[in-house]
Amino acid sequence: MSEQDKLLNPNPGVCVPWEVKMEEFGEFPGNEAIAKKEWEKLDDFAYNFIWFWAQR
Repeated sequence: MSEQDKLLNPNPGVCVPWEVKMEEFGEFPGNEAIAKKEWEKLDDFAYNFIWFWAQR
């Protein structure tokens, strides 16, 4: 699978991969590790929220 395919079809449990979000930011002006950790937590919450409502 190519890198572009991975970004278009993220792994299960991911809505928007961090790599795609970083493309929107360009150069990140802070501690990227902290921002990535928080983004992944937020993204996980969004995925689970959507999954919960889709299963009802």
